Amino acid sequence: MVKSPRYYVNSKFVERVAQRIKELRNEHNHTQEYLIEKVHLSINSYEAGTKIPTLMSLFKICEFYNITLGEFFAPLNYPPKK
Repeated sequence: MVKSPRYYVNSKFVERVAQRIKELRNEHNHTQEYLIEKVHLSINSYEAGTKIPTLMSLFKICEFYNITLGEFFAPLNYPPKK
């Protein structure tokens, strides 16, 4: 998983974001290679959890799939309310 002594990383959240990207790809029958070609991002690294996408990278993915950032994050339901 992602290691960084410089900043806080919630690995469970990183995993859920990775799963959401994969879910969107699968919904549209896209391969990692296809999405990488279209958005020019490290989709394989995001899905493997070895790299954390920036907000701008997520914005680019959302733009490609014509969804809002809210629609991207809504299914994650994370962090859970206490």
